[in-house]
Amino acid sequence: MSNKPTGYTTEERVANTILQEPTIIKVGEKEYAVAPPSTATLILVSAAVSRLPCIQLDETRLVQDVLASAKDCAAIGDVVAVMILGAKHVKDEVVRTEERTVSCCFGLFKRRVRVEVRESKREQLARELLENLSPRELQTALAQIMGLMEVGDFFGLTTFLLEVNTTRPTKVGNQTVSGQQ
Repeated sequence: MSNKPTGYTTEERVANTILQEPTIIKVGEKEYAVAPPSTATLILVSAAVSRLPCIQLDETRLVQDVLASAKDCAAIGDVVAVMILGAKHVKDEVVRTEERTVSCCFGLFKRRVRVEVRESKREQLARELLENLSPRELQTALAQIMGLMEVGDFFGLTTFLLEVNTTRPTKVGNQTVSGQQ
């Protein structure tokens, strides 16, 4: 299966990547501009994927196993957020206003206050995705974005580098340790 969007020639894909032209995808009711992936983006995605739990599903207890591991799957929102934002924008900071209940005098009095909360765009988008999308919509978004990413090229690069690393000499012959003959 090709990872290029349908209707694009190789030249158009290269031009879009060089010019960092974003691709628009629809996720739920919103549209997001997904920039072409950089190596840094793929590294951040890999780090987020590593935080996903290793799930062993038993077919006889499928629902129980899925529900038991769901609490550990917040990293899925993080993976999709990193893919949408790209490495350049995951640390950008945003400020949002949140209402909280504050109690005083040992809980006798309560009042609502507005508090400014600072968070990264990555945290904000991951929270929005997890709160607003169904699992099916989240999976569809992940599949759409994975289709745009050049994972095959990254795999080829890492495979090449690993091969170079294993073929380089690790020992130089005929060395003598000081004091020995």
